[in-house]
Amino acid sequence: MNYSRNKSIVRFAMLLLGVSAFLSLVAVAGELPAGTAKGTFTPEDKPPVTLLFAGAFVDVKDDRQPVILFLSDKKLPTEKWTSEFDLMEQNPKFNGVAFWIDKDGSVFRTATYVDGRHSSVSGYFDLKLNGAMGKDLTGTVKTSDPAGTGPKADATFHVTLK
Repeated sequence: MNYSRNKSIVRFAMLLLGVSAFLSLVAVAGELPAGTAKGTFTPEDKPPVTLLFAGAFVDVKDDRQPVILFLSDKKLPTEKWTSEFDLMEQNPKFNGVAFWIDKDGSVFRTATYVDGRHSSVSGYFDLKLNGAMGKDLTGTVKTSDPAGTGPKADATFHVTLK
């Protein structure tokens, strides 16, 4: 065999592995029970945190009425929340990430939470929804920070809106 044929075979094998990994992530997100997350969140300069829970609600006090999605290490009472102010009033101590998602499925705001302390962040995470916005949301979160210096997240989730 010549060198360029071997190189082509290796590239094809790498492509197959990448497609397989992507499909397994999609399958895992669809198989998770509603209200769960599976993965990790690593705050800057802190050890990784295991993400176990997913919660979401529509912020009815915001004119855009976004869905706020939380992936966290502790269960949050999102089924009772109707606005971001509910979170601020309760100030629960948890670790994780939150995404503000508009009606077309685009993320327009992101935040991290470390021991309940909120930090607005931008450009660190890539959220992918499996399918269109609806009552059931499944998908993945990956780190998108090219420098790799900020917070990190790698998780799948499944949540049902109330």
